[in-house]
Amino acid sequence: MDLSKLSLIFKIVIIAIIYFIIFAALRIMYKDMKGGAKKSDRLKTFGLEILNPGNSGNLRKGAVIPVKNEVTIGRKTDNILVLNDPYASSYHAKVYIKNGECILEDLGSTNGTILNGEVVEHKEYLSSGDEISIGSISFKFI
Repeated sequence: MDLSKLSLIFKIVIIAIIYFIIFAALRIMYKDMKGGAKKSDRLKTFGLEILNPGNSGNLRKGAVIPVKNEVTIGRKTDNILVLNDPYASSYHAKVYIKNGECILEDLGSTNGTILNGEVVEHKEYLSSGDEISIGSISFKFI
C-alpha cells in the first residue's frame, strides 16, 4: 500500500472525528437552550417558614429553614433546628423527605407536636401551608 493512500485515510478519519465532536457539542447546546431537564424531573424544594420564633434568639420571624433530606428539631445543640423553648424536648420532632413527599414525625416528645391544631401521634404527611407548633414556636410548611 502506498504511503500517500494511508495519509489520505488518516485525513478523512480526523475530519470525521472533528465533525462528530462539533455535532455532539451543538446537540448539548441545543438541549441546554431548550430548557435542559423536563419540569417533572426537577426536584421539589421544601422549607419551614418561621411564623412565631417564641423566645428563641437564634430564630427570626419570616426566615425559612430549607428541608433537603432531614431536619431534626429540639433543644439539644446537635439538632439541625435548635429551639430555646421550655416545652420543646431534647429531640422533639423531625421533618424529612421520603419518595418526594415531606413527612413530620414526633420523636416521642413530652408536650407533643401540633400540626394544624391537632396533636401528631407518629408521622404525618405535610402539605403546603400546614402550620406546625412546638411550644410557643410555630412554622408554616412551604
